[in-house]
Amino acid sequence: MNKRLLVLLVLVATFALMLAPASAQDTKIVTFLTTFGGSELDALRVSLDAFTEATGILVTVESNRDSTAVLRTRVAAGSPPDVALIPRPGLLAEFARAGNLVALVNADGTAGLIDPAVLTDNYAQGIIDLGNVDGAVYGILAKANSKSTIWYKPASFAELDVEVPTTWDELLAIQAAYVAAGKTPWSIGGADGWTLTDWFENIYVRLNGPEKYTQLFVTHEIPWTDDSVVQTLEAFKMIVSPADTNLAGGAEGTLSTGFIEAANIVFRPDAGAEMYYEGGFMGGIIAGNFPDLTPIDDFNAFLFPAANEEWGAPVVGGGDLLAAFADRPEVAELVNWMAGSEGNTLWAGTGAIVSPNKNVGLDVYSPLAALDAEQVANASTFVFDGSDLAPSVVGGDAMFIGLQDFINNPDDMMTILQQIEDVAAGAY
Repeated sequence: MNKRLLVLLVLVATFALMLAPASAQDTKIVTFLTTFGGSELDALRVSLDAFTEATGILVTVESNRDSTAVLRTRVAAGSPPDVALIPRPGLLAEFARAGNLVALVNADGTAGLIDPAVLTDNYAQGIIDLGNVDGAVYGILAKANSKSTIWYKPASFAELDVEVPTTWDELLAIQAAYVAAGKTPWSIGGADGWTLTDWFENIYVRLNGPEKYTQLFVTHEIPWTDDSVVQTLEAFKMIVSPADTNLAGGAEGTLSTGFIEAANIVFRPDAGAEMYYEGGFMGGIIAGNFPDLTPIDDFNAFLFPAANEEWGAPVVGGGDLLAAFADRPEVAELVNWMAGSEGNTLWAGTGAIVSPNKNVGLDVYSPLAALDAEQVANASTFVFDGSDLAPSVVGGDAMFIGLQDFINNPDDMMTILQQIEDVAAGAY
């Protein structure tokens, strides 16, 4: 080969290597496990793709609806994902105490995987506390929803000349005013037993606080016959009894009505009741069923009011906690992004989630989603749905049947509670 040609080829090859992108071996990759699929995953990818564009770090997402089982298997095999969305605090604590997770913030308050200020600048303390395990923070709530939402009609409140209540006594006063005006205060979809567990959970945590809430549902240190449970049902009895005046359809109608139909009873033109309790997700259902109603103006919601000054108005809800199984700089970068306002704003702006990040502006949401987001982001205390935290035989069948029996016969309270306790005693 001509010597001059050889030199030219070498120079061209060298120049090409200088201009070529980094090899696949140089690309930093973070693996991410989630239950999300379809449009939910597409929404998450909006944020993750922006992260990759900003940092050059590739995020590979593994989607599996049974992610908890997959995660347990992967951890046992020594090949966990770098990060994962974990569906409840108890599972997060299990992995943390087994030494599987990397602390985001250490127990002494110093930086673990990330700077503590990333959390304190972006989240209310009640949200941060969800990821606290034995003093260290191992997870941060990435998405959430409130189940502490009471839906009402502003025009109905105006006609009754009442304000949105902030205390239990004020709520009971509105209930009494409706009865005095010849109107039925509540519609409850008691055919779906979980709606009754949601009522119970909101009242219980407001009267007794989050520690006892955990001791009842998670550890069973508090039995179902405890005074705290009795007091909660006594308070609930103020809502459901007498059923003929307080509940649409009375006890029988309540127990034969599903949760969507119960909302329809309140918001249809020939309304059969004036208020409806259920989670923030009901806003979209109401809007879909009654397209002629204008959200906020024709139907609106308020936070389930406080019942004990000591505990205020905790938010009962659900969501997913982001946790890290690997301690590498690129993993820390992703966690920072997922915890910060920019990544959360992009994700929430898709309309797919409610972010607990307090720096995500409410203007990125629809008016209905903004109601949910404001409750979650400003929660002084956030507790997960208690019936989901308890063993399924307790939080499902026993509570469902017991609370339905309570609607039918609230004076039989102690027999009902003993039946739930009999199931719980063998379930923990």
